[in-house]
Amino acid sequence: GAQAIKLGKTVVHYTLELSDTVVASRYDSLITGFHLKDLRAFKEQIYDKVKDVPGKLVVKEYPTRSASIQTIKNHLEKMKNHDFIPDLIIVDYGDLIRPEKSSKDEKRHQLETIYEELRGIAQIHECPIWTASQTNRSGLNAEVITMESISEAFNKCFVADFIFSVSRTIEDKNTNGGRIFIAKNRNGPDGMVYPIAADWSKVQMQVLEESTETMQEIEEKSLSEHKADLYSRYKNKNK
Repeated sequence: GAQAIKLGKTVVHYTLELSDTVVASRYDSLITGFHLKDLRAFKEQIYDKVKDVPGKLVVKEYPTRSASIQTIKNHLEKMKNHDFIPDLIIVDYGDLIRPEKSSKDEKRHQLETIYEELRGIAQIHECPIWTASQTNRSGLNAEVITMESISEAFNKCFVADFIFSVSRTIEDKNTNGGRIFIAKNRNGPDGMVYPIAADWSKVQMQVLEESTETMQEIEEKSLSEHKADLYSRYKNKNK
């Protein structure tokens, strides 16, 4: 969203979990480079930087599971009537959209329908929609998160044109590192792993050069590191 604004695009960001002020603060931090904790102290400097950004941003907050697909459609139509046409729509995040009241399907079918309808909105407004999804338990501390680790409904993957995952082990969190995995790309190559440098105090993430390690090598490396850690603990215990 922030990169799109810097490029002069119009962004609509729907937040269904965090408050609109928290989301707006993250945009301020990312665009200006100021730490989140310093935003209040440097208000004037931040305003001077933000006012020159060429794009536009609307952050719309809905309480969790209070907004349906129709709610989002109505809001977009309302903005269209005021000549506010989005170039990018962000929904944070799709799993928190309320299914239609008449729907008695299982949750996985409800989520599949929601994601299909989000795709429909993207087609109507002729712009991309980005959303997020959490992982299941197997992806909590994985070196690389694959599509099999996406929680609730794997059918969501069939709807998306592009899917990437961000994985951060405990060690990565201590060193501000991690990995991005291109899990699906309908219009290009996929399967690549990119190391990242992440500084969440400024809401920034830098994608580094593509990793030369294969998925199998990464998984084997993770297993060997795990074994080494267990052996180290065993030695220390026996001491």
